[in-house]
Amino acid sequence: MPDSPEATTTIAEHLVRRLRELGVDQGFGIVGDFALRLFGQLTDAGFPILVTADEQGAAFAADAYARLRGFGVVAVTYGVGGLKVANATAGAWAEQVPLLVVSGAAGMAERRGDPMLHHKVKSFGTQLDVFRDLTVAQAVLSDPLTAAAEIDRVLGAMFAAQRPGYIEVPRDIAAAEIRAVEGPLPRELPPLDEPRLAAAVADVMARLLSARSAVIVAGVLAWRRRLAEPLRRLALGCGIPVTGGFLSKGLFPERHPLSLGVYMGAVSREPVVTRVEGADLLLGFGALVSDLSTGAFTAVIDRDRVVECTDTDVAVGPRTYRNVPLWAFLPALAEAAGKAGVEVDHATPEPLPGFVARRGVALSVEGVMACVAAAIDERHGLIVEPGECLFASVNLPAPSWCLASAYYATLGYAVPAALGAGKADPGHRPVVLVGDGAFLMTGLEAMTAAFHGVHPIVLVLDNEGYGTQRPMRDGPFNDVPALRSEELPRAFGTGRGRLCTTEDELQAALAEAVSVDELFLIRAKVPRARASEALTRLTRALGKRA
Repeated sequence: MPDSPEATTTIAEHLVRRLRELGVDQGFGIVGDFALRLFGQLTDAGFPILVTADEQGAAFAADAYARLRGFGVVAVTYGVGGLKVANATAGAWAEQVPLLVVSGAAGMAERRGDPMLHHKVKSFGTQLDVFRDLTVAQAVLSDPLTAAAEIDRVLGAMFAAQRPGYIEVPRDIAAAEIRAVEGPLPRELPPLDEPRLAAAVADVMARLLSARSAVIVAGVLAWRRRLAEPLRRLALGCGIPVTGGFLSKGLFPERHPLSLGVYMGAVSREPVVTRVEGADLLLGFGALVSDLSTGAFTAVIDRDRVVECTDTDVAVGPRTYRNVPLWAFLPALAEAAGKAGVEVDHATPEPLPGFVARRGVALSVEGVMACVAAAIDERHGLIVEPGECLFASVNLPAPSWCLASAYYATLGYAVPAALGAGKADPGHRPVVLVGDGAFLMTGLEAMTAAFHGVHPIVLVLDNEGYGTQRPMRDGPFNDVPALRSEELPRAFGTGRGRLCTTEDELQAALAEAVSVDELFLIRAKVPRARASEALTRLTRALGKRA
């Protein structure tokens, strides 16, 4: 019998098929002539690319989408588009976000002779070379015979490592027929050694059963690996309080009595610091330890009292169990603790008092955060810009999830992230906290969010410049142009804006904002020289090293 003809498809059809397997139904980006055919093919395959004001904004939106859905896509043209998303891709690498960069490129035929085509830098491989350092896997789809397998290789590596990836599509290949690959996308998790898993669980159980007090440190990789359910089961079943950093804020419900909120060394309030640092046992699940997550390394933790579970291993004091990954260890420990009936002292600090707005009293940073905390509820998600907004909101409970560039700390993340978050999770309205300096960078993305049907509440904390730096070293380099950001909705032709200078004005504006389904932009004016208590504690520590 003659061989049957091999099945064929297109790059766009195969890529869209795989992305849908990963739970992704749209991407973000800006087209260019090298990517025009690719964008058209993706659209025809039922995968829209939502246009943003700038490529970096598209990448931040895709990053936020990935944090909530598990995978995100930014699509760009070659050179001028691809290099614009390098910063966002670097942030995705640093914070372990599976962000896929899909770039159109010059056709293979038109590269012959190395001509000077627009958008080219040193060579046609320059952009690929840049992204080799920023992604876990890369592919240039130059051969129709291997294109589908190359897509699968990149996506599989991204899933396994929870890191960004890069795919470049020459425009003369974009619409070509390629060899199809049957079956689902292979998804490999970090390897597991079963005997070592059993030994690690027994070791930690012995410590749990003898501990008088314990605290769970919920890390970002517990979120990336979708382990919220076993983490909550462990906490609730054993009565163990839960803390974490901003990268995992909201993984455990922060309005639950067992929540300690965010622990960031000296940045956190004293009762939280005392409870965490005084615990007999700290159970760390996928936490990334950095200068910001530890409050400029002001955390005082006895390593002998720490169980640290990473994406690949478990360390129990001085002992390390290799190939015992987080995805297997956390559910196994939760099951073992539940069967043993473990219960530890679960005393938690007293909650912060409720907020009552005072008529005519000028806003402070703490007053803004308290007012936001009182206004938002389980209908909302929180997105926080690095800087004063991040540190001042350390005590602000996340109503559901919270997103922040809390380790890489790139300014300009929060506003475009609202678009990605709103598309990834339409059931929760994004509430954005952003400084006036960062808003100047990407504030126009509030308009693109509204254009695509996402209506965030954007609160601009206006302290007249880069307030995070002023306590360390002030100067004209911290000043930014004044912007009446509350007027922008009129220019956008959609939404509402309010200027607030007092507590009662902000309370009224937030009450209005949560009651309407449209873009709402609030400028909260706070004193230029008055930093939050949390930022003061942090910058005092950082200033000694600056």
